[in-house]
Amino acid sequence: MLCNECNEREATIHLSQIVGDKISKRDLCGVCGKELVDPFENGRSFPFEAFGAGTTEMVLTRIAAADPRYTKDAYHFVRTALDKTQKKQFGGSQTMSPHVSGGQLLESLRELAVEKFGKNAKATLNGWGVFKCEDFGEIVFNLVEAKLLSKQDPDTKADFQGGYDFDAAFPS
Repeated sequence: MLCNECNEREATIHLSQIVGDKISKRDLCGVCGKELVDPFENGRSFPFEAFGAGTTEMVLTRIAAADPRYTKDAYHFVRTALDKTQKKQFGGSQTMSPHVSGGQLLESLRELAVEKFGKNAKATLNGWGVFKCEDFGEIVFNLVEAKLLSKQDPDTKADFQGGYDFDAAFPS
């Protein structure tokens, strides 16, 4: 069977995606599928687009598998905090994608963690792989890369550096 990408070499990598009752398959040669075999080689990021579109839950599963530093719960938590921040700042505005700064999101993440988990906030976040504000930035940019969030040009991971000290923000 030939590679679906180049149509020249023998396919040695076979991907199947099942969504409901639909099955989609991709067959790739070692050259075209190299980034799937070793997605982090030479600092590359995981090629989410290789799997095609899927439900948000499926994409979050792929993100967590590609970057095992953080659990899927951490990604859900960040998305929940972002939704809460946007509703708080923009209410019922018809704006398609209201922008939230890294600092604003960090504050919402802190408030939501204390609200939901109380004295267990820090332990819960740590259990998800989140130990400092920079981890929230990594999660946000993984979501951006997977096209589950968007960013504006000036947005960077540095926006999440030094936001707050976890020991002070989440007393136990």
